[in-house]
Amino acid sequence: MDTLPVTLVLAGAAAIYLVLISFPIANRRRATQLSAGDGGDEKFNRLIRAQANFAEYTPLAIIVIGLIEMNGFSQIFVCGLAGAFAVGRLLHLVGMVGPVLIARALGMVLTFGVLLVGGGALVWHSFV
Repeated sequence: MDTLPVTLVLAGAAAIYLVLISFPIANRRRATQLSAGDGGDEKFNRLIRAQANFAEYTPLAIIVIGLIEMNGFSQIFVCGLAGAFAVGRLLHLVGMVGPVLIARALGMVLTFGVLLVGGGALVWHSFV
């Protein structure tokens, strides 16, 4: 069985990243005793949404990249998709919680691009 090294690294890094972006949320909830919601704090809301957005897009992206890697696409293509996804997620976080709002848009463009290109490649590959 193939070990899917790119997908393994991406999935492992994504797991660590999710925990790291969850710590500030958990700490804030504990400090404010706010079990749900954002308490009207816009900055806290943005952090919560950045975490949720990551959780929404990451599983499918990892599956798509893993299937691409498993089906023998070139390592350059696989690494390009994985790298673009990782950079996109980091840019999105910066844009959500920091002052660089254009980073959020660029992060989503990269994320959508990976899903569209990867999904298209899988569909095409299944018919060829």
